[in-house]
Amino acid sequence: MSLPPVAPAVAAEAVAALPARLRKRLDEVVAQVTTWAVEVTGDGVTVRPDEQVAVTLKATVRTAEDAVCGCLLAPRCLHRAAVLNAAPVLTESPTPAVAPAGAAQAEQLDAPPVTTAQLDAAQVTTAQLDAAHGLWEAAAAVLANGLPGAGAVTQADLLRAVHQARATGLHGPAAAAIRLVERLRAGRRDDPAFRLAELTDDLREVLVACHRLKSGDGGAAGSARRDYEPVGDLRLYGLFCEPVRAATGHAGAATYLADASGRLWVISDVRPAERPATASAVRAPVDLGDVRLSHHELARAGLRAVNAHASATGRLSHGRARQAVSASGAGWFEPPLDALWQVPPAEQAARWLAAAALPALDRPAPHDLAFLDGVILGAGRHGLLLGVDGLTVAVSAPHGDPALPYVSNLRLLAAHAPGRRVRLIGRFTGPRRVDGLAVAASWLPAASGGHVDLGATALTRTDLPDHHPSPTTPPRTDPPDHHQGLTTPPGTDPPGGSPNAGDPDRAEHPAAAAGPRAGSHGRHEGRTTTVRTSPPLHLLRHQIERVAAAGRAVLLSGVDHDARRLAEAHLATAGTVLTALGAAGTRRTRDVFGRLDPHDTDRLAKAWLAAAVFEHAAGQESTRQSWAAHD
Repeated sequence: MSLPPVAPAVAAEAVAALPARLRKRLDEVVAQVTTWAVEVTGDGVTVRPDEQVAVTLKATVRTAEDAVCGCLLAPRCLHRAAVLNAAPVLTESPTPAVAPAGAAQAEQLDAPPVTTAQLDAAQVTTAQLDAAHGLWEAAAAVLANGLPGAGAVTQADLLRAVHQARATGLHGPAAAAIRLVERLRAGRRDDPAFRLAELTDDLREVLVACHRLKSGDGGAAGSARRDYEPVGDLRLYGLFCEPVRAATGHAGAATYLADASGRLWVISDVRPAERPATASAVRAPVDLGDVRLSHHELARAGLRAVNAHASATGRLSHGRARQAVSASGAGWFEPPLDALWQVPPAEQAARWLAAAALPALDRPAPHDLAFLDGVILGAGRHGLLLGVDGLTVAVSAPHGDPALPYVSNLRLLAAHAPGRRVRLIGRFTGPRRVDGLAVAASWLPAASGGHVDLGATALTRTDLPDHHPSPTTPPRTDPPDHHQGLTTPPGTDPPGGSPNAGDPDRAEHPAAAAGPRAGSHGRHEGRTTTVRTSPPLHLLRHQIERVAAAGRAVLLSGVDHDARRLAEAHLATAGTVLTALGAAGTRRTRDVFGRLDPHDTDRLAKAWLAAAVFEHAAGQESTRQSWAAHD
């Protein structure tokens, strides 16, 4: 049983109430919470640190009274503070005490839509300005100290700033800060799902929003959560399903569907869980009206919904109270689903990048899906290579956990189906890189139901056609690696992150000569491999992520060398912002009493933000060009 969600203010107050001597031990005790026994009670859970002490939490901890410890030091005790700071953060926003003058759209809906003109005209109140300053200072402290210094006390400062931001109507920055806290916790407990690139981008989003607010831009405030709204009657066709693993400890399954116009929808069942989701998660039933199908079955069927409700991001409201029944589906090669693959990859990538420029909670749920039609070229460094309309696309596994068959499926396809045409659904991750989610082909067995969900169904050798390599089969060769030494896991970079890492576009793959249009009989005409030089933006990204991971200390070395390499590559602006970041990181001034000047932390945050924003914009443009160009 996982711990219930805790309101940010409650967790922050528990840390603030601790005596200084107990605060020093808090991180050590928080790490022990996972070993404590948890019992489910009628209206919550009971955590037992030992046989004499019990911490009782309600199903949702909204106030300090919802968390009670039985020890003599309660409520100013380590047990209670550790449990509250080990629990997931409550993401629901309270009603703001100060109504914002304007707001941007958030993940769910309970107010009329806010237009762009209204956002541009929004004014920042004094209370919001104070809250933005507090959130900036808390995020800057995280940046200065890195993961090693971002313990429970630092996280409590962030949560306190989140509470103030919510109370004044800064829902967008507050949501980004909550994600930042969850990333910090995942990184400190060595969670395999932790991604440094995601932590870096969340930190950038918080600082960007605060900077905009301090500059008087009320459009960065965001809006409160809103309920699902009626969207009318829907006739939907299943596309695919996938197991879901969230950084917050939630797990479950999601099924993606499309209507006749090509709009994408998603129905998910994600809940707090002790263990990560496995392939069996998609066998759980879909909780929607009279639909009596599992996620796996719905992905191969369809449904009819009367007076359906959904969020603006395309998430369907579910539950037995909804009016919906199962219906026949459509194959990927049949209308209306076939139209999804007729959109050029460059246009799909442009749509993804446009949505990725929005705040995380404003993006449509399926905004990053890629629909690719091509030929398997062979094995890649982290999966397989796919030839798509003159492009060589690297297809990787979203998760490396053996409990999910992504890796084994991609390896099997790369080894036994080169030269075969497939239709793929993936998730954009970077320049000519996608995570493989589902695949369909005419040569797959009929038992697959039209397609294979790569994270839910394990392929076997008998599922693939007999294939004997011949001289006409394109050789399987990995593109050269131009970014050895980077610590960011492959396939996890966002659109603005590390545009050169693992980019198949940096070298013309020999197999690309056959091209997807050549089919299984394409011939390699002896074209020589041509190495393409790409701007070394990964040097800047690497330094940005180093600071997010370890703080200002990493700037003592390595910056000048990378700045010179950027300048030699005619990336003058990149070299300038990196040099400024290095100077801000090494500058340490003191006041007349010998104390470190707190303004140094602010200078570091501004210099880091300038470098991160430039790298993100340059990375997006590099990604856009990589999908538009041809080998």
